[in-house]
Amino acid sequence: MDYRAEILHIIEKEKMLGFKTLKNKTVLINKTYETGVEGWVHHIFHPLLPADVDLLENESKKRFPESYKNFLSLCNGVFLFGGNFYIYGKSFLEKGMSREEQLYQPYDLIEETEDPPCQIPDDLFYFGGTPKTIFAIEAAGGVVELTRRSAKLVSRYESFDSWLITKMHSTTVFGS
Repeated sequence: MDYRAEILHIIEKEKMLGFKTLKNKTVLINKTYETGVEGWVHHIFHPLLPADVDLLENESKKRFPESYKNFLSLCNGVFLFGGNFYIYGKSFLEKGMSREEQLYQPYDLIEETEDPPCQIPDDLFYFGGTPKTIFAIEAAGGVVELTRRSAKLVSRYESFDSWLITKMHSTTVFGS
């Protein structure tokens, strides 16, 4: 599945509220102003090269599920609906990046997994969340949604694909 195309398709109607593609292919959608400061409701981060996915996997000292590797090759994380849904990626700065490219970065997988919000079982791969829940991939490839504070099961999905499609279509305000 082309996750990037699917996410863009689902939030396509919001492009009329503002749309910008940065030089590094990060897409910003639905321009807003909070206390006079420009912001964007949706951030779909640039794809990672296969070598960068491998490097992130090595740096994290965790084996990435294939579905997550595939996701990173299309989107280096997402920040959607004003932060009510996010998938971690690799945050980094490079020489020559614009101010916006430096500002709009995904939540960093390594930083977030080093200090999780609750005790996550070792057999789960923690990769994102909402303000109230976290997302993790099971060894068999399914995705679970757990409460952020106690890791109690909220929902279980057969696959990363079914999880993403269900969550994207279920509501326009995740975590509620």
